[in-house]
Amino acid sequence: MDVTFKIKRFDPDSEVKIEDREYTVNVDKNASLLDALIQVREEQDGTLAFRAGCRAGFCGDCTMNVNGKGAVTCRTPVSKGIKGAKDGPIELAPLKQVKIVKDLMYDADTFHWAKFKAVEPWVEMAASPKDAEHVMSNEVVQDLREAMSCTQCGLCDTGCTVIDVDKTFLGPAALTKAYRVVFDTRDNRTGDRLEKLSMKKGMWDCTHCFEASEHCPKYIEPTDRIFAMHDKAIKNEAGPPSVVNHYKSFAASVKSKGWLDEGRLAIETEGYTNVKGLLKLLPFAIKAGIKGKRPMPYIFHKKRPGAERIKRIFDKWEDNGK
Repeated sequence: MDVTFKIKRFDPDSEVKIEDREYTVNVDKNASLLDALIQVREEQDGTLAFRAGCRAGFCGDCTMNVNGKGAVTCRTPVSKGIKGAKDGPIELAPLKQVKIVKDLMYDADTFHWAKFKAVEPWVEMAASPKDAEHVMSNEVVQDLREAMSCTQCGLCDTGCTVIDVDKTFLGPAALTKAYRVVFDTRDNRTGDRLEKLSMKKGMWDCTHCFEASEHCPKYIEPTDRIFAMHDKAIKNEAGPPSVVNHYKSFAASVKSKGWLDEGRLAIETEGYTNVKGLLKLLPFAIKAGIKGKRPMPYIFHKKRPGAERIKRIFDKWEDNGK
């Protein structure tokens, strides 16, 4: 069958750097979009540049925008591309956050590998007696294998709302790599890793929008794995002081009163001894007061009906944790 593509071409050496070009090729009905793209290059335009590797969905190299949505082209049938095109040509373009090198080829070092290297995704074990075994439970192994099934396609980063505004954010792909070693029971750098991941542009910049998980073709759930690292950092008190304080204050407030005390939360997040942080709250507190939204002082924050039942939930959770 004949298929027409509208491909976003980019030539850094040309005066006209970006232009759309259309190509029509006759392809097998079972062909993938990557098969068709290779046919365009081999039969019509040998200068067309794009990334591709395994052609089997294992390397993630051939990810690009298809009709405005990210897709792994070697695993996407031409028929699906036609359906998404709505009677027009199938539109192919680079992923939206990448630095384009030429045509559909992007700078993978900046998009992937530099961030992966930054999280140091390799296991470091403490010295042990000769012939000592490092045994992990089957449950841990299965979980890590799932995280390791990431192919670096970049679709989770493409969906990330933080990377949309800050390309220096580590992103869900690199953080999934970090998860693999943070939860490896053989590794002896867990605390140090969590501290580094808690730095600016790290895991706490995640906005919990779940777009990363929505875009992952392997169902690895990157957002849930970032949550798990948050929880581990809080438990180990390895996160930024304000984050640890926020979590503790939120829980203590709801446990004691049955609902959130916003004023207490704001103050305890900054810390009672953090004068500079508390002063930062003043302008916001004044504006809230003018709008009639000033929270009640802690001593006047009454318990809500059913507070005792909520407290029992916390008590049970804390007992299970112990």
